[in-house]
Amino acid sequence: MKEKLMELVFPPRCAVCGEVLTLQERKGFLCKKCGAHIPFISKDICPHCGGKTDTAGFCDFCLKPFAFETACAAFPYEKVRHAIHLFKYEGGKKLGEGLGALMAEYLLQYHEELLVKTDIILSVPLHPKKEKRRGFNQTHILCQKISEETGLVFRKDGLGRKRDTVAQSTLSTPEERRQNLKDAFETTLDFSGKRVLLVDDIFTTGSTCNECAKELYRADAKEVHILCLSGAGLSLEEK
Repeated sequence: MKEKLMELVFPPRCAVCGEVLTLQERKGFLCKKCGAHIPFISKDICPHCGGKTDTAGFCDFCLKPFAFETACAAFPYEKVRHAIHLFKYEGGKKLGEGLGALMAEYLLQYHEELLVKTDIILSVPLHPKKEKRRGFNQTHILCQKISEETGLVFRKDGLGRKRDTVAQSTLSTPEERRQNLKDAFETTLDFSGKRVLLVDDIFTTGSTCNECAKELYRADAKEVHILCLSGAGLSLEEK
């Protein structure tokens, strides 16, 4: 009974477009249209600039400013914007499991090498105050599902946020974003020699992932790679 009531309040939605699923579609997490063609970012397109690349992720030029080794994103932000909003702000935790399953499928299709060389996956942390307001950490849900589908080890306690920073999207300059995140993160595990896959929902400027990566390298991580649900590069938004 409780589950049926929850479906009335939060009806099952497609994990890509966010539309309510029909009764026939509810066995999975995709509507018929999105299930017929999952709009993953092509492996020869850089999720950051939209240019051609042979790295199956960010091109070499876009990686230059960052501390992490590689980065990739499963979808252009515009394709999953509605689903992400429902997931994060309208109580769609179940939708997050579908999004996490799609990220796992993306890894299996395009980035098998990451599955082989990842020792541990971590989520970009929320400050405890923000997590309490929201009721959950959306990237924890993504990571838990990725772990279930791939067998990768997920530790939710490996990385923490010390300061309750303002949303990066409200800041206008790169310097403001850097200062906002300065000394915002801390590691709580020994990462000596570990190869880490850091997971986030949206890659916009990369500042958050970069600061997390720096902190992981300070904790002696061997490699840090980034996996995001979506990439919000300008060229991708225009496509």
